[in-house]
Amino acid sequence: MATATMMTVEEFAQMRTGELEDYELVEGELIPLSSGKPLHGIVRDRLGRVLGNYFERKPIGGAVAEVDCRVAEYTVRRPDLSVFLGPRALELDLDTIPVPYTPDIAVEVLSPSESAVDVHRKTLDYLAGGVQEVWILDTANCEIFIQTETTIQLLRGDRTLTSPLLPGFSAVVSQLLAAKL
Repeated sequence: MATATMMTVEEFAQMRTGELEDYELVEGELIPLSSGKPLHGIVRDRLGRVLGNYFERKPIGGAVAEVDCRVAEYTVRRPDLSVFLGPRALELDLDTIPVPYTPDIAVEVLSPSESAVDVHRKTLDYLAGGVQEVWILDTANCEIFIQTETTIQLLRGDRTLTSPLLPGFSAVVSQLLAAKL
């Protein structure tokens, strides 16, 4: 019986950047990433701007879009947005990928091509790797799921997104997920 060769995070990091642009490393296997539709990028960038404005007022960290983060020995994930706080933000080497640790908050904007199983697996990978909160933004249903190690919260419509990790931060779900430029 043949055994699969597993790629390590170090081998993944040695690949040329162009070879990695459309892949994550999941349990040693290269997994292709789907291309986001315009709404995906609009919502990701809108939340990035809201978080950027928050961090300008309250410099406790920062948000970075589409950066590879090591979540386990053989797994590198690329959240749509990664929020790094306190020591993780201060230690972040801005010239190295993958980031050798997980963000404090991992944000994923759902793509129509992603299955519920894939999103759940990704969420569990993030949490097992040390992410404190995973935000899943569902533009089709105007919902945001916030998952921690012990809770899942669902926000819809005009509810307000907040986080105990981001004191004073708030954003209205319907405004974040609006299907407009």
